Amino acid sequence: MKALKVLVILMTVLLVAGLGLVGYGVVNRAPHAKAGHAAASAAPGEEGRDFGTVEVALPVGARIEQMAVAGDRVVLRVSGAGAERLIVLDPAIGRVAGSFVLTAAPPALPK
Repeated sequence: MKALKVLVILMTVLLVAGLGLVGYGVVNRAPHAKAGHAAASAAPGEEGRDFGTVEVALPVGARIEQMAVAGDRVVLRVSGAGAERLIVLDPAIGRVAGSFVLTAAPPALPK
């Protein structure tokens, strides 16, 4: 009976120590995972640098209709000056990643 009690106490100590090591590993990896994600999305030589103020040029009369976050990008829907467009921003490096101009498709010709 005494051996069983010793075994239970030993197993409990091992279980608590194992959970402590798992918690320690999670806490230590969390900052590295975020830093690795930011470094992966930044251009070479731009890791960890503040980009300050970025100006996004909109045509005269245009207005931002909608903003959405898609993964690690910000998408702006702009309308009011000609064709509607989607502007994709990369906030990690402070640049416009690209844009899409939405135009009406010509009507299909009958066969």
